[in-house]
Amino acid sequence: MEKSRVTNKEIMAYALPGAVSAMVHQPPVQYGMMFMTDYLGIPAAAMGTAMLIAKLLDYLVSIFAGSIIEKTHSNKHGKYAFWMRLTTYTLFFGSLFQLVDTSNFISSPIVRLLVVSIFYCCLHFGMNFRATSQGGILQRMAGTSMEDRKRLNARQAQVAAAVTIISGATTIPLIEFFGRQFGEANGYAVMVLTFGVVFLALSYFLLFPVMKKYDLPRGREEVAQTPSVGEMFKSIITNKQMIVMFLLTTATTVGSQIYTPLLAYYFRVVTGQFSVMALLLTIRGIVGFFFSLIAPPIARKVGKKGALILGSVLQIISYLGMWLLGLNHLWAMFVFACLIQGSVSINACFRVNYFLDCGEYGYYTTGQDNRTMALTVMNWPIKIGFLVGGSAVGYGLALIGYTAGMEITADFASKFMALLGLVPAAFSVIALLLTVFSYKLTDEQAEFYARENAKREAALKQAALS
Repeated sequence: MEKSRVTNKEIMAYALPGAVSAMVHQPPVQYGMMFMTDYLGIPAAAMGTAMLIAKLLDYLVSIFAGSIIEKTHSNKHGKYAFWMRLTTYTLFFGSLFQLVDTSNFISSPIVRLLVVSIFYCCLHFGMNFRATSQGGILQRMAGTSMEDRKRLNARQAQVAAAVTIISGATTIPLIEFFGRQFGEANGYAVMVLTFGVVFLALSYFLLFPVMKKYDLPRGREEVAQTPSVGEMFKSIITNKQMIVMFLLTTATTVGSQIYTPLLAYYFRVVTGQFSVMALLLTIRGIVGFFFSLIAPPIARKVGKKGALILGSVLQIISYLGMWLLGLNHLWAMFVFACLIQGSVSINACFRVNYFLDCGEYGYYTTGQDNRTMALTVMNWPIKIGFLVGGSAVGYGLALIGYTAGMEITADFASKFMALLGLVPAAFSVIALLLTVFSYKLTDEQAEFYARENAKREAALKQAALS
């Protein structure tokens, strides 16, 4: 195995901008649906339909992102660095303009919905390329060192968890502060703009120089030798462990994307305690950071598969607890929301590693290096989660009779808690069953495959030189 070559400073330069980017792109995910119904006056059913179409298009883009990256040529930047630079700006502007109050100058709610949908696509289409490229940069920096892969992925998750504490403590207070200065609805956009400026600065001064060092430009000849699009997709379809990882991650993500936007409705609409959500997000961030620190020792004891099982069990218990206790006991929402964040933090520490392991397995068994496609598959569950989960929120709210400004009855609140807790729990159960009975890759096997693949690459290079 290759000796460690990345410094702690470089690891932070890689991890910090990515963590801060979440402070920019998470607000539209967390508050976007509520913003559309309550500030832009968009009916819940119309929102659900628009999100279904936009997210379907987003998923289609995600399917081809890896093959497009492989075929991209740039004289100045590496194949991953090129897309990381471009999507830095699509992330910023796509997030910002989803939360701009257009009701003062666009009279039609449908046109407002169209504007939001356009910038939703701007953000999420770009994130397809960004997430794949970010994993590719990790691979470039770590080389064949499995230890460096774990260090980079774990540090990224830890920094993200630490930044979550800051965003949890400041996001809602900033929304309310800027709302008092510029109008209640405008507080969201100004908050994103504030975080966005920090994200752009960190990307330019920290991330871009590291990418330039490790991800070098490719010649046209090298690009021409990459596998065809058909070969790339065949490598995924025939990789059984990749299919299993894709399915179990999809189930987890769908549940999460139902739960996440509904949490904002719970505090603002059902309980009328929106400001209390800032306290929850702060505490949840602290708990998530703690779990990210103990995740590597946990994985060393139970393996990455054991970490997946632990995360699913925590989610099932927490979602069911919210459904049964959350309506009448605010403390229960705090406890279970923190446990969910803990499970997310555990899995985030190895998320890239899971898919790289499947990619190494596929490379070893087929002799074809399609690890970029493996990293692209990592995005697909997220997109399906947004597609199915986001649409389910819109249609689910319409089904239980939600309209902006309505009087909250006991019957509505009961149905809402089932939507918030019971439905995501079902998806977590599916993920747990797939992990236990179908996912077979051990940590030792993944390391063996990576080592053998490195030997194969070295032999090929030596043959080409001779």
